[in-house]
Amino acid sequence: MRTHRISARDVRSADVDIDTDADADLRDAADLLHQNGIAVPFLTCIAGAFMVVVMPNARTYVGWGLAAWFAALLLVAALRAIDLLSYGKRRLRPDWTGRSEVRRLGAGTIATGIIWAAFPVMFFHVLDIVERTTMAITLSALAGGSLSLLAAVPWLEIAFSACMLLPGTVMFALTPGGENTIIATGGLIYFGFVLSQTTVIHRGTTSAFRTSRANERLRAALTESLETLEERIKVRTADLEREVIERDRYGRELARYALRDSLTGLYNRNTLADQLRSEIEQARVAGAALAVFFLDLDKFKEVNDLLGHHSGDVVLQEVAVRLGAVVPPEAILARWGGDEFVFAQLLTDASALEIGERLRRAVGDPIVIGGETVVVGGTIGIALFPHHGRSADELIRAADMAMYAAKQDGRDRVRLYDPALADQVAKRHHLEHALRDAIASGALWLEYQPIVDVSSGHWTGIEALLRWHSATHGNVAPSDFSPIAERTGEINAIGRWVLERACTDAMTWPGSLDLPVSVNVSVAQIVAGTLLDDVRRALDASGLPPHRLHIEVTESLFAGDHEGTIPTLEALRALGIRIVLDDFGTGFSSLGYLRALPIDAIKIDKSFVNGIAGESRAIVEAIHTIAMTFNLAVIAEGVETAEEADALERLGITVLQGYLFARPLRLDSIATMLVGQVENRNEAPALQAPRSL
Repeated sequence: MRTHRISARDVRSADVDIDTDADADLRDAADLLHQNGIAVPFLTCIAGAFMVVVMPNARTYVGWGLAAWFAALLLVAALRAIDLLSYGKRRLRPDWTGRSEVRRLGAGTIATGIIWAAFPVMFFHVLDIVERTTMAITLSALAGGSLSLLAAVPWLEIAFSACMLLPGTVMFALTPGGENTIIATGGLIYFGFVLSQTTVIHRGTTSAFRTSRANERLRAALTESLETLEERIKVRTADLEREVIERDRYGRELARYALRDSLTGLYNRNTLADQLRSEIEQARVAGAALAVFFLDLDKFKEVNDLLGHHSGDVVLQEVAVRLGAVVPPEAILARWGGDEFVFAQLLTDASALEIGERLRRAVGDPIVIGGETVVVGGTIGIALFPHHGRSADELIRAADMAMYAAKQDGRDRVRLYDPALADQVAKRHHLEHALRDAIASGALWLEYQPIVDVSSGHWTGIEALLRWHSATHGNVAPSDFSPIAERTGEINAIGRWVLERACTDAMTWPGSLDLPVSVNVSVAQIVAGTLLDDVRRALDASGLPPHRLHIEVTESLFAGDHEGTIPTLEALRALGIRIVLDDFGTGFSSLGYLRALPIDAIKIDKSFVNGIAGESRAIVEAIHTIAMTFNLAVIAEGVETAEEADALERLGITVLQGYLFARPLRLDSIATMLVGQVENRNEAPALQAPRSL
């Protein structure tokens, strides 16, 4: 078979004389000036405004002149900006060479330089030494900053730098005084430095232009040669491929249905078991380690619920393709069932965790389905032979437990099996049964924690907090039993009970205070679609006015595109209920969410409050500024020390909650504290965004 060789002549023809390609250099220089010039009008206005602000003597003695100078600067900047906007159209003209463009851009630059050159001439005599020094620094900065922007056209850089440096230097030189002489001398030295660097940078820029063009021509020649070669190979092998495909098609189809998953083409569960047993035996004989990876897709149910099962199938197929591209050919890759995949590989150089991270990253990239972008992510558990099991069933079960533990830690992560996980699984099952008994027997109760406006000392609300004491497990934290309740579906029954209990208890509080009660609502309650009806029933049964009920939701609600979320929140607000975004800054919120969401207040998370003496201060201050921008109330939770409270109050955040004021209390204890509130005031303010809660 003949082969196509790339000759030295081809390479030489691609590498034209880069020393004489002046027209191309000019075109590249025009493009570079345009790219760099987009921000120049804006920066010029900023620098001019700075000079106007920091020159009080100029404003006092020659205010009209300063105004005229700044107006001229703005006018030239506006004209340059308008000219730059039409650059793209001019660039497409067939007779465009770049020469006229350099002149246009150069004219605008020189005009700007002349206006700046006028500044020391017009105002030097009214400036004091500090203002003159500030002027010199500003002009030097503009001259130095232009080096990289204008060096592609050296005469333009030299002219602009001369406008920036020489008039001021002359004015300093003509003014008596040692400090003026020093500054004038420094100006001349700096101008000389700019001249020398202009030449150096221009040479480097021109060399880069020419090398880039030569490389592009060479790449085009190589691409053409490779395409020709590939086409010849395709023609030579087409007939043979058709014969092989036709001969093996029937056999492959039979093998596929027997050994493979029909949707993804990966091994099915039965084949996985056989392959894994064989792999374990090889590892045992060789004394090698074998890793089994159990991958479960995150948020896959939401894809099926929101986009349909066909879209879910597309996601599974795409994940299978991505996994197949990551794992080595000799590894075992199977679809376990649903949205679960199993992968097994003998370990060599890479550690199991490194391999797991590669798998997780491959799954986590966005998937586009019919114009919709879906991000599912994956959680992976790993078990090792022989440390965590000696049979296929043991290894898969151990990897499954590690995967579940990783999901409990927050999903979209990789975790290695730990023998202690077996105890955790047993404890989780016990908690599930105990939680069902607690719901049936009424062993759950609510505690209440006040929300305080420290500027007045008055309470502005009370948050209801769910508690559970198990006879077997003792006090169980909500962070431990809430995920169990969500997974088993019990969260909806618990949520209804909390709403009814909190509204009923709030009606026992002194009416003169008109205090709202805040109730936390989980994502599952909103997604279930029954929250609005549950709230209405709780209000009707208790008689609590809607404005005295605040619903708290967490940022995790917005991690996925939950259909109906915003309409549900809007319907609650229409009843007069206030919506509070809890744990702000720790999850998925963004400025776009804040603008679109029907919320009334945000709660700054305890982690930021406790770190306010350090780097969290800037975060807290930024959150407060954002809330003010969107007219939202701000509550800081988890305040434990007077120092934290003082720091928050200095930032303008006065509505606080935490152990500093009161720990969560039973209903009778909170009622006793409310008596003191009644004695101190007749009425407490309700939520007035953005001031208080």
